[in-house]
This record gives sequence, structure tokens and C-alpha cells, in this order.
Amino acid sequence: MTLAEQEPTEAAPAAAELVYQRPLDRVLVHRRAVMEVFVTDAVRHGDDAFAVAIQAPRAHSYYNDHTQRPALLDPLFLLEAARQAVTVVAHQWLDVTYDTSFLISDWTTEFTDLAALRARGDAPDELVVEVTTRDLKRRGTRLLAATLECVFVVGGRRAGTSVVVAGYLSRDGYTAHREKSRGSVPPLSSAMPRTRTGTPVAPALVGRERTENVVLTDVARHPDATTALRAVLDVPVQHAAMYDHPLDHVPAMALMEAARQAAVLASDESGDRRYARAFAATFRRFVELDSPVTVSVAPSAGELLTVDFLQDGESVCTAEVEVAVLPEPEAPDVLDADGR
Repeated sequence: MTLAEQEPTEAAPAAAELVYQRPLDRVLVHRRAVMEVFVTDAVRHGDDAFAVAIQAPRAHSYYNDHTQRPALLDPLFLLEAARQAVTVVAHQWLDVTYDTSFLISDWTTEFTDLAALRARGDAPDELVVEVTTRDLKRRGTRLLAATLECVFVVGGRRAGTSVVVAGYLSRDGYTAHREKSRGSVPPLSSAMPRTRTGTPVAPALVGRERTENVVLTDVARHPDATTALRAVLDVPVQHAAMYDHPLDHVPAMALMEAARQAAVLASDESGDRRYARAFAATFRRFVELDSPVTVSVAPSAGELLTVDFLQDGESVCTAEVEVAVLPEPEAPDVLDADGR
């Protein structure tokens, strides 16, 4: 389905009480740099309902690095907005302490009104992430797991949904889990080499303008009958957004960027006309920093592509990505009737 063919979805009520004056404390969203904090406010509407205010950056080296024209909010920014929103809710209202590690096992996202995601350009874009919590599992007062359902509301319009299934481990529990599952102490990203492992894909082919935001190298198209595309995962450990602070694994957001790039690349269309409008991912285990990861895309006749991440002979993450065709740049009036 093209952007022009989409029907506007039913308008959603705006959270009028939310404000956008300044970012919340960075500890609430697990960021080190203040510029990586996009949540400006959050309120509770009931026992399990919350609203979180998000302001999008206008000149971010990663989230504003895309070739789509007309420009839409970057899907990876919207994923990060959902991640930050559910993290704030967990800390503010679910009694999750600040030294807790969040482990995502499943994550599904769909953008149902791409016209609502049209970037303004002349001012920061603002949106609301409405969060509903369910299936909370506790041991005493300690939260062990939860499902968090998000709705993206942009300009009063329901633009999409995102569902995060997360587990929560204490700092000691996380350290013990990592060492037991790996068999050794994992290295930190800050200790890894900063050189690239191969030849990065040309940025324009994956909808990016900057090589430092490309996370696929050594691409082979149709290497065998079961694989449409194969590449090597190469996330620069000095990347200011994906590695805002040292980590002992490849973060889920970096894997989603790799899945997006692989799907766009495998679609055989220009990167500036492909938009990842839906994601579904299962994270089976941590993706280690010190072992190569192969990214493969299965052949597909449609817009939904399956991307698999293999490390040490095992599938560590599988994602399904649906790509939509954007209209030609010379026809901006196809977005919707009022020119948005």
C-alpha cells in the first residue's frame, strides 16, 4: 500500500495536560547524553494507563539522517520514543529501580497513518505515546516482567501502535545472567576496536546520508536459493545514539536499524522511497560484541521481509519488516487533503 492510498485513521484525543518545555531526567530513559532524551513529560490516567510527551529533534546526526522526501519521522526515532516512554512508566509508576536492566523479548510496531508522520520541518515535531500496561508479573513488590502497549498520537491522530514485552533484572541478577549464559565476562563496547569490519553499504541505498549510520557491510545479493541478501552486522561502537553509554551487547535498537536497512536494501527500490512501516522482532539471546553476526533476508514476493541474525551458528534475533512505497517527491499533495 502506498502512502497515497492510506485512509486517515480516526482522530485520537490529545493529552492537553502534557508540556514540552524541557527533557526529563536522563536517568529515567537510561541515557547519558541529555540530547538523547526525547521525553518531556508524563502523566498517569488510571491504574494502567499513562501518557508520555515526546519532542523529536530537528538536527540529530542519526534520527534526522534520512533521504525520504517528503520527510517522515524516522521509524527508528519512533521506536526509541516508545522505548523511552515505557522506561519512564516503569520507573515512575511500576516501582522499577534505576539500577534495573530492561530485557526486551518481543517487540511489534506498526505505523498505520503515515501521513500523520509527515515532518513539519519549521518547528520541532511533538507527539504523545499513550501507554497501557498489562500482564504484570511480580515477586513480592518487585516487577519481573510486563507487556506495555503503546499508541502513537501525532497532531491528535492515531498514527500507529507498539507493543513491548519486557523483563526486569537487578544489577546483580543481570551480571550473573550474562556471565552464566556466555560462560565468561562480556567485554564492553568502549573496549572494542573502533575500526569497521568490512565495506559499508552506500548510505543512499538504505535511506541514509551518512556512512557512520550504516550498520551493514559486505553485502551479497542472492547468495543462494534460500537467501535474497546476506550481510555482516557492523554497528560502530562509537555511535553516539546506539551506544550512548558503554554496553556489553549489541542493543535492540541497533538490531532494528540493521533489520530496517536490510529490508530496504532487499526490496530493490531506491532507499529514498522506502519507509519501514511495521516491525516485529523476537530477541532470543544477547548479541555479543566479540563474535561476527550475519544478517540474512529471506526471499519474498511482497512488502513483508524476514530478517534473521545469526551468531555462532544460532539465530539470536528474527525480525519481520514491512516496507511501504512513498510517493514521488514532486507530488506532495498526495499525503492528504489538507496538505500535511
